[in-house]
Amino acid sequence: MNRRSALASSLLLGSFWPASVLAQAPAQTPPRSRRAVKTRDRSLDPASATDDPDASRAAESADPPANFGTEPGSQWRTYNIAHYTRQARNQDNPQKALVEWILKRTGGNEWHGEKIAVLSASPTQLRVYNTPAVLKQVDELVERFTNSVADVLSVHVQFIAAVDTRWRYSVLSRLTPVATGPQGQQVWTLKTADAAIVLSTMQLQQGFRKLAEQRVEMINGQTLVVKTKETRTFAGGLMRDSAPGLGFQPRPDKLDESIILKMSPLLNFDGDALDAMLDLTATTIRSFHRTKIIAPRELGPSETAVDVPEASETHLDQTLKNWRLGQTLLISAGIHPGILDKKGGWFNLPIPGTYATGTEVLVFLDVETVNNRSAEPRPAREGRGQEDTATRPRDETDR
Repeated sequence: MNRRSALASSLLLGSFWPASVLAQAPAQTPPRSRRAVKTRDRSLDPASATDDPDASRAAESADPPANFGTEPGSQWRTYNIAHYTRQARNQDNPQKALVEWILKRTGGNEWHGEKIAVLSASPTQLRVYNTPAVLKQVDELVERFTNSVADVLSVHVQFIAAVDTRWRYSVLSRLTPVATGPQGQQVWTLKTADAAIVLSTMQLQQGFRKLAEQRVEMINGQTLVVKTKETRTFAGGLMRDSAPGLGFQPRPDKLDESIILKMSPLLNFDGDALDAMLDLTATTIRSFHRTKIIAPRELGPSETAVDVPEASETHLDQTLKNWRLGQTLLISAGIHPGILDKKGGWFNLPIPGTYATGTEVLVFLDVETVNNRSAEPRPAREGRGQEDTATRPRDETDR
């Protein structure tokens, strides 16, 4: 039988056999045993992954998640902070404020030592695992965020450049010292009426300048940033010029002369006082020292000049406790001659009396509560930056 006959026979036979018989697959080998698939523990998943963040109100939990390595004597707590974060929804990561306050109050060693510890915050939950002593402090802080008398605070900030230190003459006896800084900074509280007298007296004297003033409403516990600055340009080094034959030229650089205040106020349970984390930095570019150098050049003189900046800075990082509302906080950032002003005298000549030599940077702070709490009911236990800048010519917003 030739090939053509064989093909015709197979087609003829196929028409008589059922398709199910002809298409039957060869016997399959028994399936191999599959690995046991573990059910994923979703207890540590971010709460924001749920469709409705408020569908499940997180209550205190006495036990950590499954398969969690326990530490003798430690306990697990979960707090609902959804209501607080909704109040600060215009901020990036509003839950970060709780973490920063907890770390500041308890200390970083409680969370980064040899023992297992957890401090994690999502937009709806704060999860904590630590000793009962630390948890007690966390309980108090979370309560101050979630159940404060007022969610919104009104803050008034003023930066003043005092021509000299003699503004203390008639008012120092009315100032109550509360803190000092590492470079001799001083912090006082005084009555608001006395603060108004000090400011009005400064305005009558020549040389006192108001560098910035800002009124802003912020969420309790978040961070307010107020910044004012002047940018100074100078020749910081050398750069290769693109033009052929010129060789190296002075390179333009920039430095910021600035005053930056970061403030995080947190009300107490009664709403009549607050604690405040303060971070105040004042930077002054005192001068640029012109220095001759030899620069490789194919054409022209090989000698050129660069500037060496002379800068001074004071930094105050303090947490003030029990700052009574209705009192003004006054901070002296130290002496910064000519800050945010011209450093030279007339015609840029250092003639005595024509340029600032003893400028003192002062910061006046006032805080009030704003009663605009939401009427939305709150759970039994739940958890709770506003950032703004002072307006001034050539200021920039730092968010």
